[in-house]
Amino acid sequence: RIRRVTSFWNPWEDPFGSGYQLTQSLMAFGRGEVWGQGLGNSVQKLEYLPEAHTDFIFSIIGEELGYIGVVLALLM
Repeated sequence: RIRRVTSFWNPWEDPFGSGYQLTQSLMAFGRGEVWGQGLGNSVQKLEYLPEAHTDFIFSIIGEELGYIGVVLALLM
């Protein structure tokens, strides 16, 4: 349990173990860039990000709608 908490601070220490979900979430944000990949064009939600529709929905918004979409979602 403590390993999951410490992996939050440095997910790249074990990217295929306890930091897997967080590193995949960060990669989803990175793929989105400014304008995003477009609705339905997320790659991370298909195979890499477990429970993307519930636990990591904000990461998928970031990938599909980009920085602009994230800012708009926060303003709502």
